[in-house]
Amino acid sequence: MTFLITNDDGIDATGIRTLHAALSQVTTKPSVIVAPKHHQSGCSHHINIRTGIAVEHRSEDEISVESTPADCVRLGVNYLYKDIDFVLSGINQGCNLGSDIYPSGTIAATREATIHGIPAIAFSHFRRSEWEIDWERAKRWTIQVLNMLLEKPIAPGTFWSINFPHLTADMAEPKTVFAPCCTRPLLTEFVLEGSSYRYVGDDINRKSDPGTDVDVCLSGNIAISKIQLW
Repeated sequence: MTFLITNDDGIDATGIRTLHAALSQVTTKPSVIVAPKHHQSGCSHHINIRTGIAVEHRSEDEISVESTPADCVRLGVNYLYKDIDFVLSGINQGCNLGSDIYPSGTIAATREATIHGIPAIAFSHFRRSEWEIDWERAKRWTIQVLNMLLEKPIAPGTFWSINFPHLTADMAEPKTVFAPCCTRPLLTEFVLEGSSYRYVGDDINRKSDPGTDVDVCLSGNIAISKIQLW
């Protein structure tokens, strides 16, 4: 088995390095990184069909792609490497809960892998603006989830989406909860500034249905959701 790791925060983001480090503690199977050269958050499943896509081979197992997460997977599994068996995306600096899965580039990477018949897991970390993310703690949680899911069968057309809570050091370790995605709409909080609208939504105040991924994650636990494409 060979793992392909990607993200939408860019190849030099701390989250993708944390995910790679966690995977190395779970398996000795080979892994490669194929990730966007620049930050691509919110790009959804955009692909580039108009211009050439530049790639930079940083090493044998790390390639920077001047395009989106979906293109990273498309190129990675079809042209850049052979025999990719599993795709991991993240760890995104910000949650991808409920209907966030539609604009998310992190999720798009796993969706693209699923379209190619390759199992995939997306990792995201809820973030409170006033707190720093504890990446060592996030790595421990990632190891825990990988140990749980890598051997767990998943049906064709489905993938896993993981959302970590943002906790302070003195808070108890979170529970791991399997939860459906919340079906409420994306936050639509804007303020009018002259003739322009500026988004001011805050995930911490978003409403959710009980037992859904939004409810679980904002309550301080790890939400694991199975996403079905068809």
